[in-house]
Amino acid sequence: MKIATKNSENILQNAARVMEFIYRNKIVSRTKIATELELAPATVTHIVTELIREEKIFETGHEIRERKGSGRSRKLLSINEEFAYLVGIEFTMRGIALVATNSIGQILTQRFIKMGDYPLENITQTISSLIEELLEQYAHLTCAGIGFSIPGHFDSSSNSVISNNQNWVHFNLNELKETFQLPISIDNNIECMALAEYLFDSEESPDKFLFLHIGPGIFCSFFHHDHIATKENYYIGELGHTIVDIQGQHCECGKRGCLQTYISDSWLIENAKLLFAHSKNTILKNLVNSQEEIDLSAVIHAYQLGDSFIVDRIEAGLQFLAMSISNTLIIYDAHKIFINSELLNQLDLKPKLIERINEQLQFIPTKNNLDVELLDFTPYRGARGACALAAYQTIVQTNGER
Repeated sequence: MKIATKNSENILQNAARVMEFIYRNKIVSRTKIATELELAPATVTHIVTELIREEKIFETGHEIRERKGSGRSRKLLSINEEFAYLVGIEFTMRGIALVATNSIGQILTQRFIKMGDYPLENITQTISSLIEELLEQYAHLTCAGIGFSIPGHFDSSSNSVISNNQNWVHFNLNELKETFQLPISIDNNIECMALAEYLFDSEESPDKFLFLHIGPGIFCSFFHHDHIATKENYYIGELGHTIVDIQGQHCECGKRGCLQTYISDSWLIENAKLLFAHSKNTILKNLVNSQEEIDLSAVIHAYQLGDSFIVDRIEAGLQFLAMSISNTLIIYDAHKIFINSELLNQLDLKPKLIERINEQLQFIPTKNNLDVELLDFTPYRGARGACALAAYQTIVQTNGER
């Protein structure tokens, strides 16, 4: 950003604050920016002038009178959605999701390749081909950057994905950086999803919230607008490994009774497979022909049909999940909870979950009417989150990683 060549690093930081403020408020006046960010009007004028010149923002053509009486009308500003597009990629045990969004997170295109439709040892080459095709498709537009949303954490010192799953050992970020001469950002997929709520969907998100993802494991982003950065401690947020039953099953982490052994997708599927193998009366026998066919949809169907073991397992998991969330809210004052879960979504368990959380928090008056949003499940949420990461690093902060 050319502001840096004219002014100090402090001006560059203020420019990022202004961009973030406009993202969060969608349509805003210069006066409100100056007041809310406690910046001098002259500083805001200079920053806004540069941002308009760079076409990152624009004057909407509308005006607002912020004071009653004869006060001067203020011109309104907004993000230029056509400034650039962003590329986001998420890879998980489901497969590879790729999306392109405009500057404000609206999806332009999306594509998904299932796990098994490509060799895992070629994951880098597969991702590279997907990006090349997309960049060619949008060659007439400017790409601001590429974001990666990963199932685990990225260790920049070893350039590797830190995860219990060894499938990602073949992912090579350096090879992708050498191939694409664009800013590249990378972070945990749940942190990326939370950032998308904050940056792209600001009407629904406060400045401080929990973003809970229930999938193969359970992870929670403790999102705070003052601390948008990669965590140094990779284990912060591993809610799935909080102990809820000391007599419970052994978890892969070595402990007994972790939350994820009750309510995560992978553990529900594994327990259903054991049930299929050792029980003659399970409803699963009517749904699939073999253990190998059991997936999350089969577990959900068995619950809906009243399989006693599956029902008891999910009900216990829901109770333990409510307990874990309420315990978290005692030590972290979140203003809202977002939950991303295919299981809870399809079974419509939000009312029961909220009721059980509230039971745990009755002694805290300020926790009444808890704001919980169970998000519509989509396989592209993580990839869109990666676009939010790229937008934050390249459009807001203008210091995209290479």
